[in-house]
Amino acid sequence: MPIRTDGRCKPLIEEGNLSTAFQPVWSLSSRIPIGVEALTRFPGSGKSPDTHFADADSVGLGIELELVALRTALDAGRELAGHLYIAVNLSPDVCLDAKLPELLCHSQIPPGRIVVEVTERHAVAEYASLSRALEPLRSFGVRIAVDDAGAGFASMRHILELAPDMIKLDRDVIAGIDTDPARQALGTAMVGFAAGIGAQLVAEGIETAEELATVTEMGMHAGQGYLLGRPSLNSHDWSRWNTGKPAARPEDC
Repeated sequence: MPIRTDGRCKPLIEEGNLSTAFQPVWSLSSRIPIGVEALTRFPGSGKSPDTHFADADSVGLGIELELVALRTALDAGRELAGHLYIAVNLSPDVCLDAKLPELLCHSQIPPGRIVVEVTERHAVAEYASLSRALEPLRSFGVRIAVDDAGAGFASMRHILELAPDMIKLDRDVIAGIDTDPARQALGTAMVGFAAGIGAQLVAEGIETAEELATVTEMGMHAGQGYLLGRPSLNSHDWSRWNTGKPAARPEDC
């Protein structure tokens, strides 16, 4: 059956009518920015990014839109300082696409500064194929992350099958971790698990000073969230992260 090229998606792919917001990721020990997560935005659309990607998937253009978003993020990343890594969200389908290694290799961002976050948007039919597809990226120096750990079975399966360099602990685990013994137990277990497989553990969605203090005391490597910095399209915000200056005290954020 022919692919329907819906008018909602085709201009985004052909004209690149999208942009990138970056959200900083901070070292919890040194309190300096060590990376950013690239988040796709669709200016003036009035719809969420997830809706746009779902629309593209529904007409067979999901991979193409993700690749345009990736190129946009890597182009924008040229304005960031060289000590910041750039994490990009990619579905398993895009990780399997033959165009991905060349795109990453020939970008102006060195592969060693790129982190591929494997998302849960699509189910993984066969992990052996996905692992093989990621090997060339790893050989270039690209790091692999699993996003939303703790939010569902699929993310944990990703961790066990893909042996990621980074594990991003979901906001559902971090929210209220300072007062919830169950969340504290899970967080402590994930710190030990990550150490056991040699992965860096990143706490996502830190929104309070108490959450920040707790995950830091637990020994999590890095953190991300509104307390530490919101996603921004503004290059002036990016330049502040470029300086590597310590984060403000939580009460000043």
